[in-house]
Amino acid sequence: MTRIAALPRSSLHLAFLAHNAPPLDHVLYRDARLADAIEAAYPGKGIYLGREGRLPRRPLAAWRQIRANRAYYKAVRGQVEPLALDRLILFLEAEPLELSIQHWFEGELELWEEGLSHYVDLTSPVWYGARGLIQIASGFYPRGAMYRRADRSRFTVKDRYDKGGLSLPLPTRAPPQDAVCFVGSPLVEDGLISRGRLVQGLRTIAAVSPYPIRYLPHPREDLAALRAALALCPGASLAAEPFGIGPHAAAHGYRAFVAPVSTALLDLGAYSDSLFVPALFGQARMHRALSGWEHNPVATAGGPDDLERFFAR
Repeated sequence: MTRIAALPRSSLHLAFLAHNAPPLDHVLYRDARLADAIEAAYPGKGIYLGREGRLPRRPLAAWRQIRANRAYYKAVRGQVEPLALDRLILFLEAEPLELSIQHWFEGELELWEEGLSHYVDLTSPVWYGARGLIQIASGFYPRGAMYRRADRSRFTVKDRYDKGGLSLPLPTRAPPQDAVCFVGSPLVEDGLISRGRLVQGLRTIAAVSPYPIRYLPHPREDLAALRAALALCPGASLAAEPFGIGPHAAAHGYRAFVAPVSTALLDLGAYSDSLFVPALFGQARMHRALSGWEHNPVATAGGPDDLERFFAR
């Protein structure tokens, strides 16, 4: 009998498993916030792997944490190998834990879509390289750490748009109201743009939009700072709860959905009513990546003129 496990990292990954996976023997996880959802969907099958720790400021404590981080991957191997798995479904290809697994797991590996970044490189190789150097210095798994992509020939790849093999049911959408949903991303929190650049981009959209803008925040965005930024953007305000694109779209209707960059525009499935606008936030690389993606179902605006044409429709 084939023994199958998966290593989901988010609620989106759990949704993919619910609608596409064969019966699973085990569900591995390292994010404690997923524990309840995994237990509800797969009673008794969840296996918590823990995770690396951040370095404290004190030198001796930091050295101890580096040693603990280096030992973490061996500990995970000690948990997983006795399961005698034949197939393992991963969602992240080049994170330290997944990289370590790729280098010792002898069964079949599948790589399933983890969102928009599965298809396109949204940030530069320098960004990933710098991130990898910091991880290596912190004791994270070093092999392949400085690269965005793993060797995909090692996997059977499944996704919604390029390779196929995966699907998701589209969320229910409330009847459209005279408002535009701006789907937020943690661009400021990730150091990709300044708060001022966020305000500038929102002002541009609000000036062109025939409808008020409702900003739907990403879970990692700083809500207090976001409210202060929105106060500087006439015509824009924080969206009403619930947050999360599925529940939110079911509760609140919109004429259009706009985002600098967000998997939510794929998950929503309202392709003709959706638009990526990274260039309006100074993200030329993201614009090139999204506009150059052959199977992108969502249009990408290169500037205010594209935005005006979108709203004119």
